[in-house]
Amino acid sequence: MPQDRQAAQTQVSWALLSEATASARLEAHRLRHLIERGQRIVDSSAAKDHIYQVAGDLMLAVPRRLDALDTDLDRLSYALSVLGADHLRDRLPMADRALVDDATHRPKPPGTRPSASRVAARYLARRRA
Repeated sequence: MPQDRQAAQTQVSWALLSEATASARLEAHRLRHLIERGQRIVDSSAAKDHIYQVAGDLMLAVPRRLDALDTDLDRLSYALSVLGADHLRDRLPMADRALVDDATHRPKPPGTRPSASRVAARYLARRRA
C-alpha cells in the first residue's frame, strides 16, 4: 500500500476512533444523569425500602459499572491523544504550533521527537551510509 494512502487511512481511523470515544463519553454522561435522577426518585419514594429489597443490587451495581466505563473511556481518550499528538502537531503551520505549545507549556517527555524530526534523522542517516 502506498505510504500516502496508508497515512490517510491512519488519519481517518484515528478521527473515527476519536469521534466514537467522544460520543461514548457523552452517552455515559447522559446515563449518569438518568441514574442519578432515578436514585433521587427512589430515595423520595414511600416504597424506598421495598425497591432496595428487590433491586438494591442493581441500584449499587449500575453506578459502579458506569464508573468502570468512565475509566475505560479516560484510558482510551488518553491513548488517542498521545497517538494523535504528532499527527495533529505536524499538520499545523509553525505559527499555530508555537501558539499551542506556548499555551500548553508542556515539555516533551525525554526521548520523544516529532515525526518530522524522526523522518529527517532517518534521511540524514541514509545519506551518510
